[in-house]
Amino acid sequence: MVATEIKGRAIVTKNQRRARTRMLCIAVLISLTTPACTGSKPSAPPLGSDPNDEGAKVAFDPANFIDPTLDTNPFHPLKPGFQWVRGGTTEVGSRVVPHEIITTMTDVIRVIDGVPTIAMLDESTDSSEVSQVGMDYLALDKDGNVWIFGGYTEEFEGGQFTNAEDAWLGTADASPGILSPGIVTMDTPRWFIGAAADEKASVAEPVRVGVRECVAFGCYEDVRVVQEGNVGAPDNENKSYAPGVGVINNVPLDASLHQDTFELLNFIELTSAGLAEASQTVLDLEGHALETSPDVFGDTAPSTRALR
Repeated sequence: MVATEIKGRAIVTKNQRRARTRMLCIAVLISLTTPACTGSKPSAPPLGSDPNDEGAKVAFDPANFIDPTLDTNPFHPLKPGFQWVRGGTTEVGSRVVPHEIITTMTDVIRVIDGVPTIAMLDESTDSSEVSQVGMDYLALDKDGNVWIFGGYTEEFEGGQFTNAEDAWLGTADASPGILSPGIVTMDTPRWFIGAAADEKASVAEPVRVGVRECVAFGCYEDVRVVQEGNVGAPDNENKSYAPGVGVINNVPLDASLHQDTFELLNFIELTSAGLAEASQTVLDLEGHALETSPDVFGDTAPSTRALR
């Protein structure tokens, strides 16, 4: 995709994701502090609450949601055209292999349960080979909270499509939750990320707030770290969020199945042509979802592009 550099940010020449716990791997923003620019990984302090606690839930009210392209949450930017490249390693079988995720905020809008959502595209490679392509549908409420309202993922092996998973849209298929709250402090109790039908809920808790953290792309102040995972095994990963950028680092913990590690390598803003390409990828995925998951996508109104 054609891209232009975001001014003021140096360009360097981005679970959970594996099982797409990311579907309900919604991370809340918590000001984080890690030791100054040492590049060291934050340790995982024990969570302070009952591991079986499903966390605080926010009542769902369609009237409380606004246009997601307004982009009012700095810790989880929703601006169409933003693109993140994050890289690290993952485990495939017994092997540790290079892993990269290209995440793009498209301008594809889908109304779910009366709420306008925007599609965030993820394209993952393992050992430079496509392994997953999928999208999440994110919503924005009047308080600046970013919610997750749906998702769809396709798996690939040897460059060939193998199966679709995590197809869901709104309250008919899951219990949506807040991906990234507008305000979080160290006093914030465990919160409810979400739960697929007949599955354990995903939850999160603040780990550190207001700290400095360095990754390959640069160093950031006022970073927030959240520990998240499933109820019963909440110590899946620590994610670090920087204001104006979003996720800059992921550290796997004890409950992580594939021990995915990644950090921010690049952050750009696509040209209109690049944005159109990414948005078309989402529309193509939705077209395929009509075939692979007709029970979820079959009776829904089609998505539209906001910036066509």
